[in-house]
Amino acid sequence: MRLIVGSALGLAALLVACGDEPSEPGPPVQPVTSVPGGPAGAGPPPGGAGPPPAGGPLGSSPTEDLSSSWRAALSVPAQGGEPAPPCGPGEREVPAGAFLMGSESTHAGRDEQPVHVVRLSGYCLDESEVSVADFAAWLREQGRRAEGSDLRSMTPEGVVEEGRGDHPAEGVLWTEAHAYCASTGRTLPTEAQFEKAARGGCELGDDPVSCDPADLRPYPWGTAAPSCDRANHQTTVGGFPELCASDTLPVGSGDNGRGPYGHRHLSGNVWELVSDTWHPGVYGSGAPRSDPAGPSSGDMHVLKGGGWNTFSTNMRAANRFHDLVMGSATGFRCARSAVDPVPDPVDPLAMVSLTGTVTSARGAVAGRALYVTAFDVADTDARTGMLAPGRSPVAEVRLVPDGGAKQAFELRVPAGSSYIVSAALDDGSGGDKDDYISASGSGGFGPADQNPVRADGAVSGLSIRMLAPGAGPGAGPGGPPPGGSQGPPPGGPQGPPTGGPR
Repeated sequence: MRLIVGSALGLAALLVACGDEPSEPGPPVQPVTSVPGGPAGAGPPPGGAGPPPAGGPLGSSPTEDLSSSWRAALSVPAQGGEPAPPCGPGEREVPAGAFLMGSESTHAGRDEQPVHVVRLSGYCLDESEVSVADFAAWLREQGRRAEGSDLRSMTPEGVVEEGRGDHPAEGVLWTEAHAYCASTGRTLPTEAQFEKAARGGCELGDDPVSCDPADLRPYPWGTAAPSCDRANHQTTVGGFPELCASDTLPVGSGDNGRGPYGHRHLSGNVWELVSDTWHPGVYGSGAPRSDPAGPSSGDMHVLKGGGWNTFSTNMRAANRFHDLVMGSATGFRCARSAVDPVPDPVDPLAMVSLTGTVTSARGAVAGRALYVTAFDVADTDARTGMLAPGRSPVAEVRLVPDGGAKQAFELRVPAGSSYIVSAALDDGSGGDKDDYISASGSGGFGPADQNPVRADGAVSGLSIRMLAPGAGPGAGPGGPPPGGSQGPPPGGPQGPPTGGPR
């Protein structure tokens, strides 16, 4: 059993996952011809910040329903764009043409909206994630040392653990993934390229020459809910999270979860780095985009696909995460196109600092790791104070506890929004995945007294007091589960480490 350190994300997101229904294993991948379900009544605005996402009460379904995301303006010709170059061994072609990007479902974060048309030239994308063996060999050839703090299955010098060579490289930094692909004459895929490979283009719907509602496929395999035979992730059984494998699976596995063009593990296994810089407003007003590259500047990069320790709501093709919240389950694959992507015209993202102190009801802030996490208040449900399904943290910092009565923190977040800030302490007693006890929060969990925190500029003087697990009402959106027993964090920049990438 390979254990990981968890993050505050696991505690908050756990409550969302507990509302999911378990799903039965599904049939092999087959063409999708319709989108399930219909519009439902919308709930009150999350966090009181603007209208709620369309599609029904928050958390009403374990399956993403995109029927309410369709509008007539999305009906455009399916074809267009330059053809893909010839694809080589280990690559699969994604043909040129339009696809529908984003989500406006109840599972979608605000940065996934609005749904819009993206036209892409054809490209080749690795069928599977880059393996540990291949990444380690590249490090040795380049005379490099891996720099990620959450590297797994190998040493920084490129020595592979026995039996781990065919698993995906995990704990990789964006700079390393970018350099690896460049050294092979390729690039990281753009966010749009990754999402199209996972969702499929408009040529696959009910109308092969035009985008239609059937082209809003939520998952690589179609419309059925995530299950362990489709995606290696953390699902729910009896209302509580359960890891499918408690580990990554070999890169050549995952036949039942193949995407519409034959790619493996576009959902689950490891979060995947793409080339784009993350920006919450990159989709703008929803105007069509062509071969987009994302913002031309920025320090955070988008993560897609979810990881082996990520909840079902993160298996969606539209789900966006970023490496400001870095974690262990982060890998990548490479792409090749004959066309250079075009930067999106979006203003640079301004960042501000939130600073304060964390104390513990137990006395000293001591243990393996202290996590301070921020979620956008727009991603909470005003009726319950809990996170809405599928939402990811905006920022997280992992600190080494100093053993004192009070520990200072600094957390950088995008300016102009309000946040729910919380802290979780890993005291070293957690990490037993078989019993669904996460490392994060094992030593306490608590919210900032000032929540929600408005961050138009730098904010100082925040105070967080962590309660022992099960010692009181929640901390963070929804609070910890009864008894303080948590499931492991979702992988995403993570989430736990929140790598989720995690």
